[in-house]
Amino acid sequence: MIKNIIYFKIFITLALAVLSYSSFAGDSFLEKGFILNDRGTRCWYTQKIELDSKYFYTTVTGKMGTMIFDDPRCMSEADVGLDINKKMINNVITGWYSHSDAAFQTSVQDLFPSSMLQKQGLCIQSKKYPIIGVLVDYEIKNNSIIRVRHGRAGGGCIK
Repeated sequence: MIKNIIYFKIFITLALAVLSYSSFAGDSFLEKGFILNDRGTRCWYTQKIELDSKYFYTTVTGKMGTMIFDDPRCMSEADVGLDINKKMINNVITGWYSHSDAAFQTSVQDLFPSSMLQKQGLCIQSKKYPIIGVLVDYEIKNNSIIRVRHGRAGGGCIK
């Protein structure tokens, strides 16, 4: 029994390593770009990619993108809070991780708390491809999203 558990952990670790080193969907992430906020303003960002990040995981490394907004107040809280801004960010980020028909559940209320071996952040689940999830973690300062980290989940999201 213990031997099977060890083999399972090794299998999961290797599977996550393969997933994390595979390229983003066509490596089509943008180094610079903008996302509309809830007021329709373009919020420009610069993005950096880290190949061997342990940010989201405890035991494996993987590719992680860090989106940094040029104006730290652009993605600020408006009348409806930050939920619309987070959804707009999620809509852009998920496009880099799968096919256009993946139908990711990008609303804040639809996000999952975890995925396999994940230690922080939230998980955005694909409706069409249940084994595909995208990890996201928002850094908020003064009621504004200033930075967003994202990466590939090791499978689907978990409640």
